[in-house]
Amino acid sequence: MKFFLSNINTLWIWFIEALFPQKCLICRKEGAYLCTKHKTFQPAPPNQVRFRYLDKCLASTKYFSQPSDKVVEFFKFKGFKILGDIMAKEMIKNISPNSLQKAIFVPIPLHWTRLLWRGFNQSNVLVLALQKQYPPLQICYDLKRVKRTNQQARLSKKHRAQNLEKAFRWKSSKFPSQKIILIDDVVASGKTLDEAAKTLKKLGAIKVVGIVFARGGKS
Repeated sequence: MKFFLSNINTLWIWFIEALFPQKCLICRKEGAYLCTKHKTFQPAPPNQVRFRYLDKCLASTKYFSQPSDKVVEFFKFKGFKILGDIMAKEMIKNISPNSLQKAIFVPIPLHWTRLLWRGFNQSNVLVLALQKQYPPLQICYDLKRVKRTNQQARLSKKHRAQNLEKAFRWKSSKFPSQKIILIDDVVASGKTLDEAAKTLKKLGAIKVVGIVFARGGKS
Protein backbone atom coordinates (compact mmCIF):
# COMPACT_ATOMS: atom_id res chain seq x y z
CA MET A 1 0.00 0.00 0.00
CA LYS A 2 2.80 2.39 0.95
CA PHE A 3 4.61 1.60 -2.30
CA PHE A 4 1.40 2.21 -4.28
CA LEU A 5 0.79 5.59 -2.61
CA SER A 6 4.40 6.58 -3.20
CA ASN A 7 4.06 5.82 -6.93
CA ILE A 8 0.79 7.75 -7.13
CA ASN A 9 2.45 10.74 -5.47
CA THR A 10 5.40 10.55 -7.91
CA LEU A 11 3.06 10.38 -10.92
CA TRP A 12 1.09 13.34 -9.60
CA ILE A 13 4.28 15.42 -9.25
CA TRP A 14 5.30 14.52 -12.82
CA PHE A 15 1.83 15.49 -14.07
CA ILE A 16 1.91 18.87 -12.29
CA GLU A 17 5.43 19.63 -13.49
CA ALA A 18 4.42 18.73 -17.06
CA LEU A 19 1.54 21.22 -16.92
CA PHE A 20 3.46 23.84 -14.95
CA PRO A 21 7.18 23.47 -15.66
CA GLN A 22 9.56 24.82 -13.07
CA LYS A 23 10.79 28.36 -13.71
CA CYS A 24 13.50 30.34 -11.99
CA LEU A 25 11.97 32.51 -9.28
CA ILE A 26 14.22 35.39 -10.29
CA CYS A 27 14.42 35.44 -14.10
CA ARG A 28 11.56 33.00 -14.99
CA LYS A 29 13.85 30.79 -17.10
CA GLU A 30 12.38 27.28 -17.42
CA GLY A 31 14.15 24.26 -15.97
CA ALA A 32 14.47 24.85 -12.21
CA TYR A 33 13.21 27.11 -9.45
CA LEU A 34 16.70 28.62 -9.31
CA CYS A 35 18.70 28.69 -12.53
CA THR A 36 22.47 28.41 -12.61
CA LYS A 37 22.86 32.19 -12.57
CA HIS A 38 20.63 32.71 -9.54
CA LYS A 39 21.26 29.69 -7.30
CA THR A 40 24.07 31.20 -5.20
CA PHE A 41 23.01 32.47 -1.77
CA GLN A 42 24.72 35.35 -0.03
CA PRO A 43 26.39 34.52 3.31
CA ALA A 44 24.39 35.31 6.42
CA PRO A 45 25.40 38.46 8.32
CA PRO A 46 26.95 37.98 11.77
CA ASN A 47 24.57 37.48 14.67
CA GLN A 48 24.07 40.75 16.57
CA VAL A 49 21.52 39.62 19.15
CA ARG A 50 22.27 38.64 22.73
CA PHE A 51 20.03 35.71 23.44
CA ARG A 52 19.09 35.03 27.05
CA TYR A 53 18.25 31.37 26.64
CA LEU A 54 19.27 30.29 23.14
CA ASP A 55 22.92 29.21 23.14
CA LYS A 56 23.54 29.89 19.46
CA CYS A 57 21.71 30.72 16.24
CA LEU A 58 23.12 29.58 12.89
CA ALA A 59 21.79 31.03 9.64
CA SER A 60 22.63 29.96 6.09
CA THR A 61 22.01 33.13 4.12
CA LYS A 62 21.06 36.79 4.27
CA TYR A 63 17.38 37.65 4.17
CA PHE A 64 16.16 40.48 1.88
CA SER A 65 18.72 39.50 -0.74
CA GLN A 66 18.41 37.45 -3.91
CA PRO A 67 17.56 34.66 -4.16
CA SER A 68 16.71 34.08 -0.49
CA ASP A 69 13.88 36.63 -0.37
CA LYS A 70 12.09 35.01 -3.33
CA VAL A 71 12.65 31.51 -1.97
CA VAL A 72 11.12 32.44 1.40
CA GLU A 73 8.24 34.31 -0.23
CA PHE A 74 7.21 31.42 -2.49
CA PHE A 75 7.87 28.78 0.18
CA LYS A 76 6.19 30.42 3.14
CA PHE A 77 3.43 32.54 1.64
CA LYS A 78 2.65 30.85 -1.69
CA GLY A 79 2.87 27.23 -0.58
CA PHE A 80 5.80 26.05 -2.73
CA LYS A 81 6.81 23.43 -0.17
CA ILE A 82 9.21 21.79 -2.61
CA LEU A 83 11.52 24.77 -2.03
CA GLY A 84 12.12 23.36 1.43
CA ASP A 85 14.57 20.93 -0.16
CA ILE A 86 16.64 23.81 -1.55
CA MET A 87 16.60 25.54 1.83
CA ALA A 88 17.53 22.37 3.69
CA LYS A 89 20.58 21.83 1.47
CA GLU A 90 21.84 25.25 2.57
CA MET A 91 20.92 24.71 6.22
CA ILE A 92 22.65 21.33 6.48
CA LYS A 93 25.95 23.07 5.75
CA ASN A 94 25.74 24.63 9.23
CA ILE A 95 25.26 21.28 10.94
CA SER A 96 28.42 19.34 11.76
CA PRO A 97 28.19 15.57 12.37
CA ASN A 98 29.29 16.11 15.98
CA SER A 99 26.40 18.48 16.65
CA LEU A 100 23.93 15.82 15.51
CA GLN A 101 24.99 13.32 18.15
CA LYS A 102 22.31 12.97 20.84
CA ALA A 103 20.49 16.00 19.42
CA ILE A 104 16.73 16.27 19.06
CA PHE A 105 15.39 18.47 16.24
CA VAL A 106 12.30 20.48 17.18
CA PRO A 107 10.46 22.63 14.60
CA ILE A 108 9.08 25.95 15.83
CA PRO A 109 5.31 25.36 15.99
CA LEU A 110 2.48 27.55 14.74
CA HIS A 111 -0.64 28.29 16.74
CA TRP A 112 -3.51 26.19 15.40
CA THR A 113 -5.29 29.28 14.04
CA ARG A 114 -2.23 30.33 12.01
CA LEU A 115 -1.74 26.74 10.87
CA LEU A 116 -5.36 26.58 9.69
CA TRP A 117 -4.95 29.85 7.78
CA ARG A 118 -1.61 28.98 6.16
CA GLY A 119 -2.31 25.29 5.61
CA PHE A 120 1.11 24.04 6.71
CA ASN A 121 3.90 24.77 9.15
CA GLN A 122 7.00 25.82 7.24
CA SER A 123 9.26 24.64 10.08
CA ASN A 124 7.79 21.12 9.86
CA VAL A 125 8.51 21.04 6.12
CA LEU A 126 12.09 22.17 6.71
CA VAL A 127 12.84 19.64 9.44
CA LEU A 128 11.57 16.79 7.21
CA ALA A 129 13.68 18.12 4.33
CA LEU A 130 16.69 18.13 6.66
CA GLN A 131 15.92 14.55 7.61
CA LYS A 132 16.12 13.60 3.92
CA GLN A 133 19.59 15.15 3.87
CA TYR A 134 20.57 13.26 7.03
CA PRO A 135 18.24 10.26 7.67
CA PRO A 136 19.41 9.50 11.27
CA LEU A 137 18.12 12.93 12.34
CA GLN A 138 15.68 12.64 15.26
CA ILE A 139 12.58 14.86 15.24
CA CYS A 140 10.22 15.67 18.11
CA TYR A 141 6.94 17.59 17.73
CA ASP A 142 6.07 17.98 21.42
CA LEU A 143 6.72 21.72 21.54
CA LYS A 144 3.36 23.45 21.03
CA ARG A 145 2.37 27.10 20.60
CA VAL A 146 -0.49 27.61 23.05
CA LYS A 147 -0.79 31.38 22.76
CA ARG A 148 -2.03 33.14 19.68
CA THR A 149 0.51 35.89 19.04
CA ASN A 150 0.65 38.85 16.71
CA GLN A 151 3.19 38.84 13.91
CA GLN A 152 6.53 39.90 15.36
CA ALA A 153 7.47 42.02 12.33
CA ARG A 154 4.53 44.33 13.01
CA LEU A 155 5.49 45.01 16.64
CA SER A 156 7.96 47.39 18.21
CA LYS A 157 11.07 46.00 19.88
CA LYS A 158 9.51 46.79 23.27
CA HIS A 159 6.40 44.64 22.66
CA ARG A 160 7.99 41.63 20.93
CA ALA A 161 9.03 39.87 24.13
CA GLN A 162 5.63 40.53 25.75
CA ASN A 163 3.89 39.17 22.66
CA LEU A 164 5.65 35.80 22.98
CA GLU A 165 5.62 35.44 26.76
CA LYS A 166 4.38 31.96 27.72
CA ALA A 167 3.60 31.22 24.06
CA PHE A 168 5.09 27.70 24.13
CA ARG A 169 4.44 24.56 26.12
CA TRP A 170 5.86 21.04 26.11
CA LYS A 171 2.93 18.66 25.64
CA SER A 172 4.53 15.32 26.49
CA SER A 173 4.99 13.87 29.97
CA LYS A 174 8.53 12.96 28.96
CA PHE A 175 11.21 15.50 28.06
CA PRO A 176 14.45 14.60 26.24
CA SER A 177 16.91 16.43 28.49
CA GLN A 178 19.49 16.52 25.74
CA LYS A 179 20.70 18.97 23.17
CA ILE A 180 17.78 20.55 21.30
CA ILE A 181 18.07 22.05 17.82
CA LEU A 182 15.23 24.43 16.97
CA ILE A 183 14.36 24.75 13.27
CA ASP A 184 12.75 27.78 11.63
CA ASP A 185 12.84 29.51 8.26
CA VAL A 186 13.85 33.07 9.15
CA VAL A 187 15.20 34.84 12.23
CA ALA A 188 14.91 38.63 12.68
CA SER A 189 14.72 39.82 16.29
CA GLY A 190 15.29 36.30 17.60
CA LYS A 191 12.51 36.60 20.19
CA THR A 192 10.59 33.54 18.96
CA LEU A 193 13.61 31.25 19.15
CA ASP A 194 14.64 32.67 22.52
CA GLU A 195 11.19 32.18 24.06
CA ALA A 196 11.09 28.61 22.78
CA ALA A 197 14.56 28.03 24.23
CA LYS A 198 13.37 29.48 27.55
CA THR A 199 10.58 26.89 27.71
CA LEU A 200 13.00 24.06 26.90
CA LYS A 201 15.69 25.20 29.34
CA LYS A 202 13.15 25.35 32.19
CA LEU A 203 12.28 21.72 31.44
CA GLY A 204 15.89 20.63 31.64
CA ALA A 205 17.39 21.01 28.17
CA ILE A 206 21.17 21.01 28.38
CA LYS A 207 21.77 23.09 25.26
CA VAL A 208 19.43 24.75 22.75
CA VAL A 209 20.67 25.84 19.32
CA GLY A 210 18.65 27.50 16.57
CA ILE A 211 19.25 26.69 12.91
CA VAL A 212 17.45 28.81 10.32
CA PHE A 213 17.59 29.36 6.58
CA ALA A 214 17.92 33.16 6.54
CA ARG A 215 18.86 35.92 8.95
CA GLY A 216 17.43 39.42 8.67
CA GLY A 217 17.20 42.55 10.75
CA LYS A 218 19.74 42.79 13.54
CA SER A 219 19.57 39.19 14.68
